[in-house]
Amino acid sequence: MNTELLGIYLNDHLAGAMAGTELARRIGRTHPELRVLADDIEADRKELLDLMRETGVESRPHKEALGWLTEKAGRLKFNGRVLGRSPLSDVLELETLRVGIEGKTSLWRTLRQLGSFDDTRLERLEHRAVSQAELVDQYRLHLAPRAFNSPHVSGVDVERTFTVASTPEGVVEYLRDFSRAEQWDPGTVSCTRLDDGPVEVGSRWRNVSQFLGRKTELVYELTRDDPHGLQFVGRNDTATSTDDISISAGDAPGTARIAYRAHVEFNGLARFGAPVAKLALEKLGNDTEKNLVRVLGPVR
Repeated sequence: MNTELLGIYLNDHLAGAMAGTELARRIGRTHPELRVLADDIEADRKELLDLMRETGVESRPHKEALGWLTEKAGRLKFNGRVLGRSPLSDVLELETLRVGIEGKTSLWRTLRQLGSFDDTRLERLEHRAVSQAELVDQYRLHLAPRAFNSPHVSGVDVERTFTVASTPEGVVEYLRDFSRAEQWDPGTVSCTRLDDGPVEVGSRWRNVSQFLGRKTELVYELTRDDPHGLQFVGRNDTATSTDDISISAGDAPGTARIAYRAHVEFNGLARFGAPVAKLALEKLGNDTEKNLVRVLGPVR
């Protein structure tokens, strides 16, 4: 066997595996339910490295670095939004990942034909790649109608996904009372309930925030309240702010994964301030994550 050509072939696939791993991790941050897929793809990259070591093929770090850079460069494509994440990004990222998985499937099948590797192991990896492709196709086709039917918006988005040491039920119970935003939202100066009775869909709060050096007042309403998440929508004359908070069980018992997304839609002349607002919201997103981890408990 021509080991020089084999080395080039395997290192080229190793670069693709690095790009696929980074892309899968990014998709997993947006869609936590696909994090298991990212773990599987990372495991496949390690299997490839093992096969290379067993056959004496030296990995070339610059090829892996190229794969990493390729994935990062892919984020610069235009998907119909200058600020924030486009719904089309979900479809394009999953299609790109699907192509990468098909390439990996071809790799395992090619190596099986060479007869120099453990066929049982390669068969297992091939079957896993086929299952991965089916999962990506299923999820992509589920998201496509939502992406192409999404309304045109001109606001900004900030997203964060993290894990806290509280149960999902405890997180929902804590966050559903928006007056507690004073404890975890770094921009909130005060937040006061405007109505009485149990907190439920339709409950409202007056929120005063400090943003870009100015105090801003919005009236927030709870528009979604279920075991899997909450949504608060705040409005004033210049903007509409939507906080979507999805909550699911964490990997460890007694933990919860929070996917937080803030979207601000500006009205009138305020739209011209969107680029500056995006930078400020990114910092607020980082501070919000830190505060929620602090009050709900860091995972040890």
